Amino acid sequence: MTGLRAVWTPWRQRPAVQQTTFLLAIDVVTNAIDYGFHIYLARALLPAEFAAAQTINTILLVVITTAAVMQPVMARYVAEANLSTDLPPHTDFAIFRHFLGRSGLVGLAVVLVVLLFRAALADWLNLPETAVTLAAFMIFIATTRPVVAGMLQGQRRFAWFGGMRLGYAVSRFAVGLLLISALGLGLNGAIGAMPLGGAVSLLVGLFCLGGWVWRRGTAVPSQYRWSASTLTLNALVAYAAYMALLSLDLVWVNRLLPAADAALYATAVLLRRILLLLPGAVIVIMFPRAVARVAAKQSPDRLLWQTAVVVSLPTVVLTAVLALFGAPLIGWTLGPAYVAAAPLLGGMGTAMLGMGLTVIWLNFYLATRPLPFVILLAGTAVLQLILLQTVPLDLPVVTAIFGLGGWLPAIGGGLLYWFWLRSTLEHAS
Repeated sequence: MTGLRAVWTPWRQRPAVQQTTFLLAIDVVTNAIDYGFHIYLARALLPAEFAAAQTINTILLVVITTAAVMQPVMARYVAEANLSTDLPPHTDFAIFRHFLGRSGLVGLAVVLVVLLFRAALADWLNLPETAVTLAAFMIFIATTRPVVAGMLQGQRRFAWFGGMRLGYAVSRFAVGLLLISALGLGLNGAIGAMPLGGAVSLLVGLFCLGGWVWRRGTAVPSQYRWSASTLTLNALVAYAAYMALLSLDLVWVNRLLPAADAALYATAVLLRRILLLLPGAVIVIMFPRAVARVAAKQSPDRLLWQTAVVVSLPTVVLTAVLALFGAPLIGWTLGPAYVAAAPLLGGMGTAMLGMGLTVIWLNFYLATRPLPFVILLAGTAVLQLILLQTVPLDLPVVTAIFGLGGWLPAIGGGLLYWFWLRSTLEHAS
């Protein structure tokens, strides 16, 4: 016992362990509130409205995560700037202002485009036009919030980084309760709560950065101006492909299958998101460390193995729990109308293990040399889309297609690292 304590004590005192534990605790609370919100929607809305709300939520997750390309870009540049001895003080502040302004303009432009074509989008997605209009305002939040989050991540200010997530979950739930229960707005209230909650999250992050970020820092160094377009393009394609793999299955189910099947599949999709809780916390901590290791010409092997183990073991355990106890869990939380989704959970969990490994590779390659993995990820997303469009669909078939989309880049990313990137990094050192 003494020997075990001698190993455990210094291990748990490592900064990475402490930061991961702290951020994971925030994420647990955040996700508990988030799932409470969705459980509330399942009980407050009609099944068809719940399926529509989950479809819009899924589409917004695609948009939010695709727009989140600026988070790893910002985190990488801020981490590099703070490690550099050749740059002036507060260069990270200048980088922040540069990217925040441009991201905000892009967000406003996309909002206007969505509002212009909202009727056609609503018809294609089989959704109410008003709900699409309300969801459009989330796009501006989605393009600006990642810049703030990336600044905090690159500075390793993980407490405030987690506070942004928590602020979104709490405010969305509170506003949703007001709009649905007090004002009776139903589906529109559920969707309207999302941009309002996002605005609170953005303000939390800006408050943390404080007034100095607007007044200090020189012009953005030329190397960041020129390299930003390449890294941002790689991140944009990678995040869009990853979120397509993670989310388009529900969109196709809502479009092509009966409303009752869509509601069951939306239930399984809601529960499978639990399995990304730990990967999200671990990868936030891993990213700036990967940048630092590569910059210092150190091998990232140990970092990758540790991250993979920490992500995989809880995913396997939670998958077993969902597979064994999914029916009573669904009945207790969402209600008996959704219990028939339980048989899907084992396959969903197996697929999400692949997705968890894929997101590790996604962030690691963005911190090093992204292009080959980005091509692999985009090709897998195209393959998934072709299968969803051409194969006769039922719920087990859609689940299998989703699983293929998770495991193909997970395995391919490992092969790319072992046979290409690893030797490339060793040669560079």
